[in-house]
Amino acid sequence: MNSTTYGVEVEATEPRMRHEMFVADVRGVELAFQVYHLEDQLYVYIGGKEGNLTQCAFGVRVRGGLGGGGVATTTLIGSEAGARASSDSARRLAMKSGKSIVISVNMPEGCEELQGEAERVLVRYLRENGALEKDMKELERALDGL
Repeated sequence: MNSTTYGVEVEATEPRMRHEMFVADVRGVELAFQVYHLEDQLYVYIGGKEGNLTQCAFGVRVRGGLGGGGVATTTLIGSEAGARASSDSARRLAMKSGKSIVISVNMPEGCEELQGEAERVLVRYLRENGALEKDMKELERALDGL
């Protein structure tokens, strides 16, 4: 019976994850933001300070085999209709940032119209903190249309 020895080398590395939290006043409503930074991914929560996670979506930029490309999104938590805000945010952020995005947009009741401004706050924060390497002006212009 032949025995094979594998030379396995295990290198301990520090996790490359950073967690940040902040609260922003958006037209008189305090919104909480949580951001988990990984190398090519962002995990984001936008919503009330109570942190209710009732909907969540994933978006990733894809390259089509025929030269096309776009963003694939899916609902992770909640119904397809209920997670629409999260899916829309995941699509916009993944397309323009090139990162995989897991985002939960849980706006306080009656404040759903603040989503566009909340996304602009998030993008500005990420750009100022070096989390987004690409030029985000195009994304900010797209968000102005909300």
